[in-house]
Amino acid sequence: MNFRDAVHKATAGAKANLLPGLLLQALMLVFFCLYISHEGTRHFLANIADIKREAGYRFAFVSYVIAAAFLPELLRVAFFQDGRATRANLWSFLTAAPFWGCIGMLVDYFYRLQMAWFGPGDSLGIVLTKMVVDQFIFSPFLCLPLTLSYFIWRDAGFRLAPAAREIFSLSFIIDRAIPSQVAGWMIWIPGVSLVYFVHSELQIPVAALIQTFWVLVLTFTSRRTQSRPTSTRSPLRS
Repeated sequence: MNFRDAVHKATAGAKANLLPGLLLQALMLVFFCLYISHEGTRHFLANIADIKREAGYRFAFVSYVIAAAFLPELLRVAFFQDGRATRANLWSFLTAAPFWGCIGMLVDYFYRLQMAWFGPGDSLGIVLTKMVVDQFIFSPFLCLPLTLSYFIWRDAGFRLAPAAREIFSLSFIIDRAIPSQVAGWMIWIPGVSLVYFVHSELQIPVAALIQTFWVLVLTFTSRRTQSRPTSTRSPLRS
């Protein structure tokens, strides 16, 4: 697979998840409009921010379990499995939830670092700087490799040796990392721009919502070109 094929595969992943993705993007647009124009919404979000401030990393953990483990399985069942849940969906949730909760805490910590480094402002320069650091350093060199590696390990039955052989191979970069990262940029470059625009205590809730669609796209693009089961046992942020 060359780079053009990798980009094509990433685009195909986005198209395959178009319907749930459009739903989430519509929700994000509604959220943004309400955030900037509706006082009641801002008051509600202020309450969410207070909960986030009090709960700290626990809020991030629970938010990502719901957004990255539970909701994607629910959407798969609703859109791709004719409403019929299987044991594979339960397995996928139970094995994904702890990992995504930890990723949520990692992302929360990273957002705090970004605020310490560049400030809490929502000016174009600050938002753009944070987006670049997020999408071209944090994502491709830490978050994405961790995510892909964990789910390869899970698909290997949590056996280290076969997982390591795949992770430390060229196909890991060509077949998995490149298509997944390209798909990630399609979603997360506009996504994190919105994340860094809102109040710092609301960044995790907004990111968690976008994360739902990202998990669906990552599931598709991270699969090898050879035949895989159509169940959701191999789902793989930004």
